Amino acid sequence: DHWSLRLESWPAADVEAWNAANRQPDFLEDGGHGATWRPASVRSAQTTYGRGLGWLVTQGVDLGSEAPETRITKERMRDYVAFLQAGRASVTVASYLGVLSMAALAMFPQQDWRWLQAAQRQLKFRSTASRNKAARLEAADALMQLGLDLVLGAEPVLAAAIGTPAAGSTRQIVAAARDFRDGLLIAVQASRPLRAKNLLMTELGNHLILGSGQITLQFKASETKGKRAFRTTWPEALRKPLHRYLSQVRPILIAAAGPGNVAHQPRPPGAKLWVGQGGGPLTAGGLQKLLQRHTKARFGHFVNAHLFRDAVASTLTNLDPAHAGFAPQLLGHSTMRSAERNYITPDSGPALAQHHDLLAAIRREHRKRQNAQRRLRLARCPRRRCAACAWASMPGIPLIASRSIPSRTSSASAAPMSSARAGSSFGAFPTPPSPAPRCSAQASGPATGHAQWRDRHRAYRGA
Repeated sequence: DHWSLRLESWPAADVEAWNAANRQPDFLEDGGHGATWRPASVRSAQTTYGRGLGWLVTQGVDLGSEAPETRITKERMRDYVAFLQAGRASVTVASYLGVLSMAALAMFPQQDWRWLQAAQRQLKFRSTASRNKAARLEAADALMQLGLDLVLGAEPVLAAAIGTPAAGSTRQIVAAARDFRDGLLIAVQASRPLRAKNLLMTELGNHLILGSGQITLQFKASETKGKRAFRTTWPEALRKPLHRYLSQVRPILIAAAGPGNVAHQPRPPGAKLWVGQGGGPLTAGGLQKLLQRHTKARFGHFVNAHLFRDAVASTLTNLDPAHAGFAPQLLGHSTMRSAERNYITPDSGPALAQHHDLLAAIRREHRKRQNAQRRLRLARCPRRRCAACAWASMPGIPLIASRSIPSRTSSASAAPMSSARAGSSFGAFPTPPSPAPRCSAQASGPATGHAQWRDRHRAYRGA
């Protein structure tokens, strides 16, 4: 059992080091090494370090008899990693060690932790994903269609309920309102892939700005993971469903009774955009349940909220490589490196399809040029029935077959044209007689005339 020792049960020296690491700066003193951590990072570091202390307790180590900075040794870390690797994915083990090294560096900066950081890098380099993300990934347009289908499926019931007080809604109306909310949320995620934290924290008037010209989504730098302000527009195709959600669906969900026997009163929704049945803000657990219910029914497997970001980046890159550079803007990244390393899953299918379409287009253009030149040749032929033009105008004969015209003096010694020259990359063509004839209208030079035309056609007939 990998339990975590709570902060109040830590030795006094560890608590002192933890408080020093999280000390906030002022105008006289600098802050600790963890002063700039986000709240989620603080919780993760505290829990992971507590897990390490809990494991040491199970190994019979007296925490109070050793200095905190000397407890973490290479021998103990080797045993601890072996303990973690039993029943856990290699990516999880590398993540545990990474957070532990981050906490140790912040709490005991005077120690040399380069060996621990190097060990974590080795584990991360050797780690392999335990789940196949490509098998769970769906195209962004398929996810968008799922959301639109849910919205359209709930429309008839909600249209019939117009004028009914929200408090008097039946179970059927509440279920339709819930499906409408789920569909709108899924469609938004499939086109504007926000992180689950930003999606759930969206508030009317603060993050969602309803303007007369356009609707925008904006988040401050302190509210995003990358500490960069993020702003995007609401999808134009979802403008009407949003107004329907705000005017009818959201009040129905707020007024509806909570699911099951809820002992506590839900939190007031306030200005939260996404609300749950019963009036409380939609939680991370509620988001996971609704995505699991709808995506598993449509695709046969669960597509979590974070996988929507992979779907949008991968779909954009695979179907429109020329605009793959927009992926960082969609994901809220500053560079393409993070998207390529963690989000984009390449698919050779669309690339091969585009390659085949390009080859087919090249073939069509080549045939058009051949046919145009053959029609021009026939139009310039003085007799319209000469053997040279009749042979060159046969379907499938490449123009290169009639380009090499032997001179009058060397026509007898000319070698027959090879089958390689008479063919092309688009298939085999019949080999012309030797020497290859040419109409007098196509001959060039001052010596061109009726005599030269007659001699060449006699040579062609075998006269």
